[in-house]
Amino acid sequence: MAKSAKPNPKKRPTQQKQKKKQKQLSKGWKTFAAKGRKASQAKQEIQTSKAINRKNEIAVAARVVGAGNTFALKDLKEAGKKEVMKNKDVQRKRESKSKQSERLKVQLNKLK
Repeated sequence: MAKSAKPNPKKRPTQQKQKKKQKQLSKGWKTFAAKGRKASQAKQEIQTSKAINRKNEIAVAARVVGAGNTFALKDLKEAGKKEVMKNKDVQRKRESKSKQSERLKVQLNKLK
């Protein structure tokens, strides 16, 4: 006779392993939510870190787009293109302000 395919109740499949949960703190200053001045300070820190992350994200996207690589995320791709164009404009302004010989200006214009 053929064996029936009944699951063994003593053995658990590897897919159903329980996920590790982070322990809930019962003591210390991290167990209580900040109030007043500390809360506003924490919000400012979060906003600052998010702004820095956005700026870094755009800078990395600009490097990727500038290198000619393909990029999947459309919003980051567009932000990267804008950043590349902004950097080129800043560089052109810097070059136009500096005193250069005519020969050097012609060579720079060929590169653009």
